[in-house]
Amino acid sequence: MRTKIFASRPVCDTCSHRSRRSGSSSSTAPNRAKIRRTMPPLSSSTLVWAPSLRASGSSWIRSSRGNRSRGVHMPTPRSLTGAAIVLTAACLGASGATAHDAEVPRPEARRSQSALNVVATLEHYGAIAKLVGADRVKVNVIVKGSQNPHTIAVKPSYSVLFNKADLLVANGQLIELGWLDTALINARNANIMEGHPGFVNCSIGVDIIPYASEEIEGTPFFILNLGVGGTMRLGNHHYWLDPGNTTIIAKNIADKLAEVDLPNAPYYRGTYEQFATHFGEHLKEWDKQMEPFRGMQLVSYHRSWNYLLRRHGLKVFDYIEPKETLPPSAAYMASLVDRMKRSGVKIILAETYQNRPIIDEIARQTGAKALILPSSVSEDLGIKTPFDFFDRLYRELVPALQAARTS
Repeated sequence: MRTKIFASRPVCDTCSHRSRRSGSSSSTAPNRAKIRRTMPPLSSSTLVWAPSLRASGSSWIRSSRGNRSRGVHMPTPRSLTGAAIVLTAACLGASGATAHDAEVPRPEARRSQSALNVVATLEHYGAIAKLVGADRVKVNVIVKGSQNPHTIAVKPSYSVLFNKADLLVANGQLIELGWLDTALINARNANIMEGHPGFVNCSIGVDIIPYASEEIEGTPFFILNLGVGGTMRLGNHHYWLDPGNTTIIAKNIADKLAEVDLPNAPYYRGTYEQFATHFGEHLKEWDKQMEPFRGMQLVSYHRSWNYLLRRHGLKVFDYIEPKETLPPSAAYMASLVDRMKRSGVKIILAETYQNRPIIDEIARQTGAKALILPSSVSEDLGIKTPFDFFDRLYRELVPALQAARTS
């Protein structure tokens, strides 16, 4: 059956034309000036939806062996539209990028440095990059582990970081779709765009779980993806929560470090091997701890924990969010509570930044334990490395599952 995908109308006449891709920022200057004259000012805290700035070609959801998996094709647009450039420039200008434009140097003008400048979109990836790159890298992160990565307000300082970056470490499954391209548009650093040498797609080699259509259709994430040329099939981007994917992420980072810094390539390969060996020893212990709980059911707030649960054979009874990022209605909550009572589900998994009153109310009505867990390395929470993160995760999860099983 064919599915019709309807393109949204342009927001104004200024945004309705297509422009040619250009390697210089000068081609967008007239558009920036025009949009600043014609568009009303936006709040700097506005959540900006920006089109994607990908290289030509298509990206695929890949299996753990690097092969195309489940026929899930995720094509990316082959050219920037005029609307993409104009709308993004307007958003950046409104958030303070007007003065910033004049201050950001072009990448070729900056001085060489002994350590590579690495920018990671998520703190979890940044922590892995620090372990693999050690003293050969200087790592900055955009999203802290205590923040919701889906709802980041773009700051001009992000473009400064991206401009100076030798490497951009990104999720690769669109978790940054709502904000990353907006921050990149003014950075003037094509080297770290997707498809270029300085871009790290951490998901390469991961066995990605596709979202079911009923989980995402009609959500902001789904609509935005269609708006930038994506398909109706998307992959769950929370794959780092399976500890088995940690060494895959580390390998992707190490390979790119070796590629852009050839003199130090043996060093990066050596640090990766040491990390992978050490992490593998911990992984065996964590797997052993979780073995008794195979087949247990639980409720998850968001579709964050699917990879962790798949690894250990646990089952998701249902989600508090009826669709990805959409809050539950009163009727949906009442139905969920009733079904949890009848099925005897005793565990609710949630992340630290999610709606605590909703979680607590469902737990109160069902008698289930609300387990609020960190979902990333987070120095704010005292979690500095992937070892620290998974140690803490299992230290809280295992006793809760044990208690639920015996209750």
